[in-house]
Amino acid sequence: MTRLPAPAVPMCKAAFEHPATTKAYRRLVRRRGGWCAASIIGPALLTTACISLQKTEVAISWVAITLLVSLPVIPFLAMGLLGAPRMARILQCYPWRAYPCRYVPRSRDYVLVLTIAPNHEVAIYTVPYRCDLRHKQNGHVEVIWFAGDPTCGGVASPAGGHFPQRVVTKPPNRDEPQPSPDDVAERAGLAKNGRYLRPWF
Repeated sequence: MTRLPAPAVPMCKAAFEHPATTKAYRRLVRRRGGWCAASIIGPALLTTACISLQKTEVAISWVAITLLVSLPVIPFLAMGLLGAPRMARILQCYPWRAYPCRYVPRSRDYVLVLTIAPNHEVAIYTVPYRCDLRHKQNGHVEVIWFAGDPTCGGVASPAGGHFPQRVVTKPPNRDEPQPSPDDVAERAGLAKNGRYLRPWF
């Protein structure tokens, strides 16, 4: 069976102009918003149903269980939804670039290593949720599309731009000098006042 070549990187000024990326980003926001809403509305409906049964003991136990399960989950889900606008800014400021990559075996954070230049490799991993990009609709595991600043992070997707995920770089040692960010990194929200921001999400 002949393997098709990896899709060509679109000649767009911004990755967000690529139709597959725009569609995938909107799908991602809808999915994260749906999970966040369900984690709030579901427990509220369950609590209301328990109270309407007028069985106080049953209602109290269900409310307690619901709160114990939902309270830790809601901030975790909200974190992904709140990080989506930053991903959109990055996609609007940087174009897609294709880089050779390799996956670190047995990595808890699904670390990818991008080969930016012949003697320059950068380790990245997805945030705020772990995601194995190697197995996400990826027909070309040896190539990754990346939009962003390799010093700080950005957005990565399997070749085609159809599964964008926020990625950050492994933090450098404090002793290593960091380069100054450019204007694009400031516009994308990766840097502020001439310094890279901590790449949480």
